[in-house]
Order: sequence, then C-alpha cells, then structure tokens
Amino acid sequence: MTTTLLAQLSDPHMRVGAGDRGSAPALSAAVRAVLALRPLPDAVLVTGDIADTGATSEYERARELLAPLSMPVHVLAGNHDDRDALREHFPEAPLASGAGAPMQYTARVGDLRLVACDTTRPGRDDGALDGGRLEWLEAQLLADRQTPTVVAMHHPPVTVGLPVLDAIGLPEGDRRALAELLERAPHVRRVVAGHVHRTAFGALGGCGVLACTSSHEQARLEIGARELTFVDEPAAFALHAAVDGGLVSHVQPIADR
Repeated sequence: MTTTLLAQLSDPHMRVGAGDRGSAPALSAAVRAVLALRPLPDAVLVTGDIADTGATSEYERARELLAPLSMPVHVLAGNHDDRDALREHFPEAPLASGAGAPMQYTARVGDLRLVACDTTRPGRDDGALDGGRLEWLEAQLLADRQTPTVVAMHHPPVTVGLPVLDAIGLPEGDRRALAELLERAPHVRRVVAGHVHRTAFGALGGCGVLACTSSHEQARLEIGARELTFVDEPAAFALHAAVDGGLVSHVQPIADR
C-alpha cells in the first residue's frame, strides 16, 4: 500500500518579547509531535499566521523552530502575516509576480498535488478570492484533473457558527464561486485552512473542508459567540493521509507542551 502523508500545522502566532504567551514552546512542541509520527510525513504545511505582528524577529524565530523538520515545509500567509517578510524568510515559496503579490503556488507531495491559495487582504483580518485569485485557482485545478489534490488557504470557505470568526472569513459570494469550482473539480480531495483556532469540518461543493486547530491558542467553542475568547484547550495538528485512492484526515493532540 502506497501512502502519502501531509501534516498540517496552523496559526502558531509567533511573537518575540513583550506580549508573547508561549508561542515558541508551543511551536517547538508541535514540531516534536510531527517528528514523533511513524512513518514521517512527506511534507508539512503551515496554513498561515506564522507571525503575530509580521515582525522580522518573529519569522526568524519561527524558521529556527521549524528547522528540525527534515521534510519540505510549505507555508501560507495569514491575516497576521506580511507576505514579503514571509517570503524573505521562507524563500522556498515561489514569488508569483513581484513584491506584495499573493503568495500562492503548487507543489507535489508524494501522490498528492498541493495547491496553496492566498486568501489574505493586507491590513485586514477578513479574506477574499478577488483580484484574479479565484481565476488563478481555477486554472491550477483544471490544468491537472488526474492527480488527487489538496487546496490550502488560510480562511476556511465555510461558516463555522461563531459570528465573531465568520465575520472575518470569506464573503458569501466567494464561497459560492468556490463551491461551483469544486463541483467541477472532483479530484480535489480536501480543502484545508486555519484562521479559526479550532478544528472544524464542513463541506463545500461536495468537497470536505477542514479548519485545523492552532498549534498555540484555541478559541472557545460557543456557537453564536460574538466575542473571541481563547481557552486553555489542547493544541493539535492535522495529518492528511492519501490511502487506497481516498484521503482521510486525522487530528492529533499535542500533549508535550
């Protein structure tokens, strides 16, 4: 049996100095948890908010803590990130079309194809698929209809039932347009995201959508909540496994913190 494994970390919110609430030991523990997997993943995906303020020192520290990972590490920008600073410290992510451009690319991970789509809007917390980004994603998906594909973005394209987080998600029009695209792309096995600091699962256009738990701080589960409250709950990461022609997603708690 051939298996491809893609580990997903999200929202480490690295901060250095004043205001930090343990982001470094949390990310270090997440890295150790990934390295404890057997077999090791073929790659690791970090779905945004790598830094908390976008400072150079935060990216330097995050890069240092992720360095023990022996497999390729693919990163996405989140609403707390600075695209250009992120590219500078993670140059493996290709530069699409100059400084300030959306940070999006494709990568091969074993039997899977990873399509990383930038949903961020610089200076804002909410996301979007405007400015040609949906068209870019469509072109990538239709260019290869044979390879099982994972689409990665920071903002989950589903409502999660917490208005405080749904208000800074993707707009309804973008979600509808993405749903129509996914209906025409059955080779997309999963859409993965972060942003909401919880594990949440939904579906869009017939495709499963998984928002990954933060490796650092978790949001309180309170359906209908209009204020964001962080709670002392276990951090976790996701492991997406391509097995027997399908894709299964596991959520693994991070106990060693």
